[in-house]
Amino acid sequence: MMWGRVVEIMTAVWLSISPFVFGVQSDPVQLWGDLGVALAICVFSGLSYWGPTRHAHWLVLLLAAGLVVWGRFAVTPPPPPHQNHIVVGLFLLMMAVIPNEASQPPRAWRQLPT
Repeated sequence: MMWGRVVEIMTAVWLSISPFVFGVQSDPVQLWGDLGVALAICVFSGLSYWGPTRHAHWLVLLLAAGLVVWGRFAVTPPPPPHQNHIVVGLFLLMMAVIPNEASQPPRAWRQLPT
């Protein structure tokens, strides 16, 4: 189980509903920006389950950094929806560096003869 990727997808779900929670769904930039970033996070995290693209979750780092920058510098001081972008971005930065095999024992231990 690649729990880091599951948490990224759950965070993307939160990001997609947050415009409605914060009441900014009438702002098309805010709404479609959050939905687009959430979709991209889901795609990159989901691609990590497939062997040839198992490192696709590293692209979430770029999206997360973009969320932090957007949240911090879009409006000063940042209102609650943008503060949410900062927190979600920082959280995703932490999750994206977790390896896909974080629940498994180290490779060297798995290769020991039994």
